[in-house]
Amino acid sequence: MTMIVGTLRIRPAPGRRAAVLEVLRSVRGPVQAQQGCVDCQILEEEGPDHALVFIERWDSDELLAKHLRSESYRHILGAIELSGGKPDVRFDHVTTTEGLELVERSREAGAQPADDSE
Repeated sequence: MTMIVGTLRIRPAPGRRAAVLEVLRSVRGPVQAQQGCVDCQILEEEGPDHALVFIERWDSDELLAKHLRSESYRHILGAIELSGGKPDVRFDHVTTTEGLELVERSREAGAQPADDSE
């Protein structure tokens, strides 16, 4: 099964950060309630951009497409209009996910520590 991870990274225009954050917070609940939405998060980056990141996880292309036509997504597009530049928008189709078992396997596979410069 493929999961689709949508990531929207917005760099709000000066004085618009609170408005962008308000829009994203207002749609988070309705988005999570939509059929097919597995998760929805808002992250606030530290650093020079002070970007806001809206991450959605969907369990089907069809339900994601329906979401992209929804009233909630119209509000998300409104938040994009408040950005200080072109936002980063991407949809990744994920076919496998691993957790700590990958770390354990990798660390056991080579007893010698890896050189960080490689």
